[in-house]
Amino acid sequence: DDAGYEALSPVAITARAGALALADAGLGQASGRIDTIMTTRIFEDSAPVLQFPFGRSNNFPRSVGKRLGLDVDTAIWATVGGDTPQKLVNEACDRIWHGLSRAVLIAGGEALSTSKYLQRQGIEADWSESIDEPVDDRGAIIDQLTDDEIVSGLITPPLFYGLMENARRIAMGMSRDQWALRMAELFAPFAQVASENPLAAQAGRAFTAPELIASVPGNRRVADPYPQRLVARDQVNQSAGLVVMSSALADELAIPSAARVYLHGQAAAGEPPISLRPDIGVAPSAGLALEGAMDRAGCGLEDIALFDFYSCFPIAVSNATEAIGLAPDDPRGLTVTGGLPYFGGPGNSYSMHALAEMVMRLRAAPGKRGLIGANGGFLSKYAVGIYSSTPVPYQSHDNVEFDEAMLAAPQVEFVAQAEGQGVVEAHTVAFDREGAGKYAVISGRLEASGARFLAQAGRESGATLDACISTDPGGRQVQVSPGERGNNFVFV
Repeated sequence: DDAGYEALSPVAITARAGALALADAGLGQASGRIDTIMTTRIFEDSAPVLQFPFGRSNNFPRSVGKRLGLDVDTAIWATVGGDTPQKLVNEACDRIWHGLSRAVLIAGGEALSTSKYLQRQGIEADWSESIDEPVDDRGAIIDQLTDDEIVSGLITPPLFYGLMENARRIAMGMSRDQWALRMAELFAPFAQVASENPLAAQAGRAFTAPELIASVPGNRRVADPYPQRLVARDQVNQSAGLVVMSSALADELAIPSAARVYLHGQAAAGEPPISLRPDIGVAPSAGLALEGAMDRAGCGLEDIALFDFYSCFPIAVSNATEAIGLAPDDPRGLTVTGGLPYFGGPGNSYSMHALAEMVMRLRAAPGKRGLIGANGGFLSKYAVGIYSSTPVPYQSHDNVEFDEAMLAAPQVEFVAQAEGQGVVEAHTVAFDREGAGKYAVISGRLEASGARFLAQAGRESGATLDACISTDPGGRQVQVSPGERGNNFVFV
């Protein structure tokens, strides 16, 4: 109902951010110097089961370029993952270093709020575009989950993350109430930052830790252990853009040195699917990438002035910060935007906003360093970049050493069809919009072999589902048996 509401499509809102980025870089009439466009993938194009209610572009980066009047040599359409903005920056820098590009526009955006609004109002729109020009389309490939996980009911991010969060809690010997307060105390400072950020979806509204976990209207249970206020807010209209160029071109265009920010170090690492990880509550790839980026940047944790850790769920932050010994209440803060539940979670492009904000912060703090930690999948992959306004010689790095380190790590034995007695190592519960439990999913170990299994219990199980909601299943014995879809379990 705002006077300025335009119901922009994902392409249109992303192009708006691209135009602002070009203007901020001072390109003006020199915007034709951009020879490469890279874009993230919108949410609706991130999984085969999702639909496009109003159609889509078949060539998203060139659709953005078309609106900006850019005729680029190369168009890159990234794959799925919240780590992709940082990885695109890495790739852009490498392309420039190797002489494949001189100036790159990176952009991403979402119009999920508009999409849902138009559908609720019954308003038709046509967002379809067809551009027959070359594009490096890397596809909506989700390779971070298995068929067994899907069959077992792990079908949404809150359920995957809920299972991991509870595994972490159980391993630390904490009660549900203790953990809820711990999560809330971690995220309350994020909400405070967002309340002071005019670009945030939650601008002007801060939450205390107790408010974040209170059972009140507007804070329904989504998946155990998460109420709505601890979950990424994806119903937003948000976009962001960056310009990456060679120092030589920046000199040629007389771009002020005060406007320039440099990539000092980067690293990325990935994980196997969660059902194969030795500890479901820990993803070592984040710590590996964080330490690797700092090593490449020639700095330590004490040398970083600003941080932004991807914060779709509390464990995405705690898994990363605890790996490098960064306290949750570190006075430097853990976000520059306000985080995904409060600033907004525009799908795969959130960290583009963190990068844009970090550039602005570092321009205002010459010589300081800022760190971006970008998480993808289900703690499946992590990309890190360290930035500063101080120029340094660029170093091109691949991440083979980190991939090899993760591949060398042990994986657990997993049984798809499990039968016998087992012990619960983690659980989660899916809730409907009215707050009633739909079904529970557990990860457990068979007592006979120690192999891991997944199993579920639905509403038809009665007491089993109720017990998962009202008590802590961690460490309890269960009887598991194969069902028509996945395994079923009951408490012994």
